[in-house]
Amino acid sequence: MKNRSTRQLQFIAAFILLIGFLSCGFAYEMHVTGRYYIIGVDTKEDLGLSYDLSSGGYIGKAPGQILQYGFDETYLVVKTLEQKDKNPSFYIINMTKDAELAREEEFRIGPISEDEYNETWEKRLNIVLKELK
Repeated sequence: MKNRSTRQLQFIAAFILLIGFLSCGFAYEMHVTGRYYIIGVDTKEDLGLSYDLSSGGYIGKAPGQILQYGFDETYLVVKTLEQKDKNPSFYIINMTKDAELAREEEFRIGPISEDEYNETWEKRLNIVLKELK
């Protein structure tokens, strides 16, 4: 009798623990457009651009901490800062060419320096970048 009640308690404890793990979400999640999200896995201070996979997971689409973002019907632009860098970089994602299994060189331009973005891409794309809240 004691073994059975011990096993029942262990099962209940394991079930509660599993429910706790499944209910844990991201520290921050914001829908941008289409299947793109800004995700903070552990903290709100470490936000990255992610793509929602049909399997329920996410895959990163631009390295570094997102500082700004903007988009139109075709392009998504993010300004990021990687820990090892002092200067931000820009990434331009052609959303019409992106997919779950797409290779980066097929849909992403970057890293682009701030000077190059301002001189070459800003007027060409005409996408207003927003600060993260």
